[in-house]
Amino acid sequence: MIKINLLPYRAARKKEIITRQIMIGAVPLLAVCLIIGAFWWSINSRITQVQNDIAELKKKIEQSTLKMKDIENFKVQKELLAKKLEIIASLRKNKTGPVRMLDALSTCLPGNLWLINFIQKGTDLQLDGRSMDNLSISRYMVNLENSQLFNDIELGEIKTDNKATITGGVVLKVFKMKSRVNYSGDTPATPSPSAAGAKNR
Repeated sequence: MIKINLLPYRAARKKEIITRQIMIGAVPLLAVCLIIGAFWWSINSRITQVQNDIAELKKKIEQSTLKMKDIENFKVQKELLAKKLEIIASLRKNKTGPVRMLDALSTCLPGNLWLINFIQKGTDLQLDGRSMDNLSISRYMVNLENSQLFNDIELGEIKTDNKATITGGVVLKVFKMKSRVNYSGDTPATPSPSAAGAKNR
């Protein structure tokens, strides 16, 4: 009778089965590890990209902030320059203004009226004068308004001065007039036709 020892075969078979089971279990595990690794790499790459984007945005914001500061500095310098130009223009007007004002006060005088005094405080002007009639005073006010150097012209008072007479016994009118001087007026003072006609008579 022949006897066969099956123990080595069974051991080898059992080992083969275990090895196969290990291989079958290792493949999914490896696949899972690869998937996790790929996912981790993708997330890490995304994080790196976002960090780079944030750094780039911060850089652009810093550059924009510097530009904004430059713009603000430019605006401040522009305002300072504008104020300086206004001061220069004002000084020029104030330099030539009194001369133009005196010329206008003289040029606008009708023939039957003359000034005896004027007082200027800032832009406020007070005139004292004498006239042969009320019409000349009215003409003078119109002429001053037309000169564009005087605003808010008001007749303070007008009265007859029996002590102030001229040749022929004409009693003079005494008047006071108030006005504001406007040196920004660009139109030279020119007498109205009525004033020019009165002077030519």
